Amino acid sequence: MSHRDMAVARLRAGLCVLPARTDSKRPALAGWKEFQNRLPTENEVRAWFADEAAMCIVAGAVSGHLEMLDFDAGGTAFDAWADLVRSESPDLFDRLVIERSPSGGRHVVYRCAEGVSANLKLAQRKVVVPSGEPVELHGKEYIPRRVGDQFEVLLTLIETRGEGGLFLCHPTAGYELLRGEFLAVPLLTAAERELLLRAAWSLDELPPTVAEDLVPSDPCGRPGDDFNDRGNVRALLERHGWVSVRPGENEYWRRPGKHAGWSATLKAGVFYVFSANAAPFEPNRGYSPFGVFARLEHGGDFRAAAAALRSQGFGQAPATPAANGVDVSRLVKPPSRRNRLSARRVSTVDREQLDWLWPGRIPLGKLTLLAGDPGLGKSLVTLDIAARVSTGRPWPDCPLLPQPVGEVLLFNSEDGLEDTTAPRLDKAGADDTKIIAVEGVEVFAGGDKPTRVYFSLEHHLPQLEEALAEWPDVRLIVIDPISAYCGQTDSHKNAEVRALLAPLADLAGRSHAAIVAVTHLNKTGGPKAVYRAMGSLAFAAASRAVWAVVQDPDDRHRRLLLPAKLNLAQDPLGLAYRVEDGRIVWEPDPVAMHADDAFRAEAAGPKKPDRPTRRDEAEAWLREFLAAGPKLVKEVIDAAEPFDIRERTLRRAFREMGGVSCKDKESGGWIWSLPDESDPGPAGEVSGECKGGQPEG
Repeated sequence: MSHRDMAVARLRAGLCVLPARTDSKRPALAGWKEFQNRLPTENEVRAWFADEAAMCIVAGAVSGHLEMLDFDAGGTAFDAWADLVRSESPDLFDRLVIERSPSGGRHVVYRCAEGVSANLKLAQRKVVVPSGEPVELHGKEYIPRRVGDQFEVLLTLIETRGEGGLFLCHPTAGYELLRGEFLAVPLLTAAERELLLRAAWSLDELPPTVAEDLVPSDPCGRPGDDFNDRGNVRALLERHGWVSVRPGENEYWRRPGKHAGWSATLKAGVFYVFSANAAPFEPNRGYSPFGVFARLEHGGDFRAAAAALRSQGFGQAPATPAANGVDVSRLVKPPSRRNRLSARRVSTVDREQLDWLWPGRIPLGKLTLLAGDPGLGKSLVTLDIAARVSTGRPWPDCPLLPQPVGEVLLFNSEDGLEDTTAPRLDKAGADDTKIIAVEGVEVFAGGDKPTRVYFSLEHHLPQLEEALAEWPDVRLIVIDPISAYCGQTDSHKNAEVRALLAPLADLAGRSHAAIVAVTHLNKTGGPKAVYRAMGSLAFAAASRAVWAVVQDPDDRHRRLLLPAKLNLAQDPLGLAYRVEDGRIVWEPDPVAMHADDAFRAEAAGPKKPDRPTRRDEAEAWLREFLAAGPKLVKEVIDAAEPFDIRERTLRRAFREMGGVSCKDKESGGWIWSLPDESDPGPAGEVSGECKGGQPEG
């Protein structure tokens, strides 16, 4: 069957099929977002696949709530996952559509009657590598991140392609169907889908985030900490009806009331629950042994749980050695827990080389500020930068220097994603599979369904850091404008802004991602660029680089990107650009100007012309009066008198402007005319001597 016939058949089966580019693993269309919401027509499909094009399928509701489990890293985790699924539901595994990818990975495809979520990372693995140089693992290139004294690569073993995602598929070259057919994708129940995801989650090799157990500090040692070290959490679980299904390094446990499969894992002292029906535990969360004890034995009352453990001997301070055979431990004050200064000798600090996202302009692992008035294209500049990061295209001032491809996290509160940001990224040539738009934070407020709230730098940096751990390839984070994400922070108070930005700067360092924050200019004016950023000076102070966007005073269509502050390198030259058809067009030549120069000229205002002299005023009056034609000198002098122009000044101005004077032989009088008039004209036919710039006798 030809690709075209197969594509038409899959379209008729309700699948959103599109032509694909195998190099970038994205649709071979100028714009494809509309097909996240509608199926193509049969005529469109026939035209696209007339030349045996590669094929991809858009997941989500448009394809009947289709979802794909992507087993990456050469399919490393597939066999273990398949064993887990078969052990609980052999029939379910046999119904799935499975194909092999060119790298040896697996695609597992199904539909879910109750819908699917956006893309999820389910299982990851940390790999320690010898250096920060790019490394190839399982046929893909990764850029290591420094974590402490070592370099690490975070491999994604299993992830989903769901709502908004897509994937290449058979019959594209290198993809082979192993089981089932895309014309008969199985429809799963929500419980069956949960089983597949739960099996994948259980193979995650990263330490899970443990739910925080809030217990007051205790000078004799916290009972909960002691229980985490010495307590028998397995016996506790069994006492409450949990069943150990599979022992080993990663233990599998089944919740009470369930007769097959598993509901949680126990590994390295963390009890990780997958099931949504395992009260009092929440799904997809990890719990310490003390957290398990507090929830099962005391309904989540940590203070009561700690007291109960202390009565059982947990958390007691060791007995003080006897003095002359007498135990004086009760008379000895336990060592107090005091706050201490955190410091280290510089000699112990590992030296690290500064890395750049945009060489000499935007550093990696640091905060950069982009400031400018509205309407100058600041957001377009950030999207142009994002597009280059997503594709590895060179920077405008380094056309021969390619850069590593990375992912981009976008925070944009002012533009619509569907009608503005996404089309602009398309025009900028971005690989939108590597652009992640943040639309808020999903929080649980007591119900089963999350509520989406607005992202705030005050409250949601932990969620941002968790997301960066899931997306280790993010090299750029854009916050546009930063004032929209400050929450209740007063952006005009230095102390509050510093307290807000310090954790953000620390996060940039830990993630090694460049953070570019956009802000407007204030209206106070002034020659120093760093004082012009909207709000507190702390915005500029916390940033390692500050760039200003200004309008070229000599060309209102030309914009200048000028350095205002760069602590980490010598100030580079500026750049110029224009906005054409909704995208940034950079000029090849640099601009030798600092932002301070631009704002200094703005503060000075337009140059005031020199005050005209009396002679200048006389000349201007003469040119206007003689424009109608030559005049008798006496007539000129009489006409100038009401304007307070003296005869002496008038004659000097006439001479210096090169006026022409002619003597009329008949009347004997003199006539003045402008320098370009040799014929007296209106005064009649005059014969006599004409003298340019000479006084009459």
